[in-house]
Amino acid sequence: MKLLIPILLFSATIAQAKPIATKASLPTIAYQKLKHPEKAMTNEQAKAILKEMQQQRNDEEKIAVIKAKLTDKQLGITVNQLVTLLNQFLTDDSKLAVAKYAFEYTTNYKSYLDITNLFAREEYKDTLEDFYRKNK
Repeated sequence: MKLLIPILLFSATIAQAKPIATKASLPTIAYQKLKHPEKAMTNEQAKAILKEMQQQRNDEEKIAVIKAKLTDKQLGITVNQLVTLLNQFLTDDSKLAVAKYAFEYTTNYKSYLDITNLFAREEYKDTLEDFYRKNK
């Protein structure tokens, strides 16, 4: 009984104390819809990129060419033009890297999944489909 009185007093004191107001603040992540270019490069411009890619020794250099040429959102690339460029790569890894990079520059991105036919292995097709679903 002697121990019960201090415990009751302590409990009453805690109950009367003002709680510390804490507000959990989570960072707000604003997702902005990706803006694709409306106008695509001409077929002659795409052929010029293709020709420059064909002069490169390996996939890394070819990727560098595409990244250097696709930088302006004012002038994009069609899926058909992109398919032609992707056919220059030896590995599915390189194709996937370029396909992901070029997505935001495609003008007709609704037919973007046509690119999956270029991949030999299903895992690459699945990866590209997941990427498309997350970024469309």
